[in-house]
Amino acid sequence: MAVRDLWARLQPDREADVFVQPETNGRPQVRLRNPDAVVPARPSVRRRVLQPLPLVGVLLVLVALGGYWSVYSATTARTPVLVAARDLQSGAVLRPSDLRTAELAGDSATMAALVAEAELDTVIGRELTAPVPAGAPLARASVTPSGSGPPALTLVVPVLHALGGELRPGDRVTVLATFRGGSAARARAIARGLRVLAVGDTPETLDAASATIPVTVALPDPTLAAGLALANAEGKIDLLREGAKGRTAPIPSASEGGS
Repeated sequence: MAVRDLWARLQPDREADVFVQPETNGRPQVRLRNPDAVVPARPSVRRRVLQPLPLVGVLLVLVALGGYWSVYSATTARTPVLVAARDLQSGAVLRPSDLRTAELAGDSATMAALVAEAELDTVIGRELTAPVPAGAPLARASVTPSGSGPPALTLVVPVLHALGGELRPGDRVTVLATFRGGSAARARAIARGLRVLAVGDTPETLDAASATIPVTVALPDPTLAAGLALANAEGKIDLLREGAKGRTAPIPSASEGGS
């Protein structure tokens, strides 16, 4: 092993630059050029990071992470929207049981085209212009616009004569009117198969027998409006909810008293 390498191993903290003097008494003389010199310590991790090139690299990594986080946040933010609880056909009238809530993520344009959960009350009772499969989100374009439906009329009905507050938008009803004249009374069906568009909230009152609610029905035939208005003003109205199969048999008139 060379003398220079041997000396460097024996003196790791000193400068390894040695030189050999001429032989004296047949032996080479070895000494340090600068015995007090100390090998400079390696720069610390902090100093290396603060150097220009490493610092630029760290900044670029931070910028990339910030961009990734902003994109991730934008694409994972979820919004509650309405989805079909079952297969809905075109022309179906939306009921609360037809819809449920799901949280979806997407860009602003996509989410704006869907009906948000907070808008549930605005679509109940409206028709679908296109079928919506079960689990699919409800698109605004698949619901008839507000105010574009058929002619409608609002009836003021006692709560107990409107299924005790169980009437819901989308139900189909027969309007029965009872008229009294002196000691005689006559009841008959004014209109059948009317679709309920909206039902007012049941008022909070101690006298449930006198509480009334507004019920808005669609009029497939506008000529029914006059008879319904007269019954609403002069008679007593009862609403008969029809079954899923619609009308099954005629409803004859009934009378009581009189001559």
